[in-house]
Amino acid sequence: MSRHYTLDWLTAFKLKEIYALRRELDVAEAQQRPVDADITVSAHFVNRAMALVMGNQALLYGIRSREEDTLLATFGFYGFSTDRQCATVRMANAANADNAVLSEILPRMVGFAVHELGLNRLIAGQIVRPADEQLYLANHFERRSDGRLVLHASTILNDEEYDF
Repeated sequence: MSRHYTLDWLTAFKLKEIYALRRELDVAEAQQRPVDADITVSAHFVNRAMALVMGNQALLYGIRSREEDTLLATFGFYGFSTDRQCATVRMANAANADNAVLSEILPRMVGFAVHELGLNRLIAGQIVRPADEQLYLANHFERRSDGRLVLHASTILNDEEYDF
C-alpha cells in the first residue's frame, strides 16, 4: 500500500478492467503485443501472469485508488536474473488515470525491490508514455549508452524517500 493506492494481485480486479487496459494501443505497443482481441485473451494473460508469480518468476500487481475501486495501472518485476540481483520493472497506467498514480507507486516499489527483495539493479522496461520515462529518470534511473534506463541500488539505499 501507499498513501493513496493499494496494490493487489490481478485476480482481485474485474476482468473487464484488465481487458480495457490491455485494449489500449499505446500500452500494447510498449509491451510489444497486439491489443487483446477479446476478454478471453485478457483472462489467459491473468492466468499466465499469476503462474509466473506463483513460480517466483515475476511479481505483478494491479493498482487501485482507495477512493475508487477500479484498476488504474499495473506494476511488475519481471526477468529476475539467475542470481536474483536484477529485475526489469514494467508499469502501465490507464490513459484516463492521472500520472500521480505511478509517481506515488514507483518510489515505493523501487524501495521494496532494494530493501525487501535485495535487488541491486533495476532496468526500466516497456516504457509506455514519455511521462513514464521522465518518472524513471526522476527516481534515479540513469540512461546507459545502449539507451536503457537502469537504477543501481546504491543510489537510493540511504535515501529516506525509498525506505520501505
